[in-house]
Amino acid sequence: MDFTKRQTQIIDMLKQNSPLTSKKIADNLLLSVSTIRPDLRFLTSVSVLDARPKVGYEYKGNRLLSFDYETLYKMPIANILLPATEIKANDTLQDAVSKLFLKDVGSLYVVDNQSNLVGLISRKDLLRASLNNSNIQSMLASVVMTRMPNIITATADMSVFEAGRLLLHHRVDSLPVVENKMSRHAIGKITKNRIFQHFIESGINDFSN
Repeated sequence: MDFTKRQTQIIDMLKQNSPLTSKKIADNLLLSVSTIRPDLRFLTSVSVLDARPKVGYEYKGNRLLSFDYETLYKMPIANILLPATEIKANDTLQDAVSKLFLKDVGSLYVVDNQSNLVGLISRKDLLRASLNNSNIQSMLASVVMTRMPNIITATADMSVFEAGRLLLHHRVDSLPVVENKMSRHAIGKITKNRIFQHFIESGINDFSN
């Protein structure tokens, strides 16, 4: 977050010496209390300063000053990818069910012999197919998968913000991540939960400094 020149002066002043009354702050800036009151109110509302009755204002530790927009939103998702869980197109539905629950994932990526992405099977797909079929040991996973090019993919160089927007737009919980737009080789996946985890971990690191 950007602060005005006067707000920055107030922050720097209170970093050096806290607490200070509003009159003392105003006197140091050669201004009136009424002039700086909006600045003090704003800095208090965003938790940069703490207003203590009959004591004055003190520097609280600006979490927003250390807020790293570049790290939080513009980081390439290649840095936070989760591993992809893959199966072959000729694996059975039973194989798919076993792998999905063994790995505790929400979707499986179906790949060909060259490890290129050819389809995707979600937990819902497997549940639906299992309920409607008594012989899942023989049915191939490829029968129930969503096929390329009907799969939305993300690329490794996409930012966290771009990937998050893509997830929201298509109302899905995860996306396979390929190396680049021309590739069909899935190098991992990005999920809503992983982005949320990234935000929380960034906040924990910020507040621990």
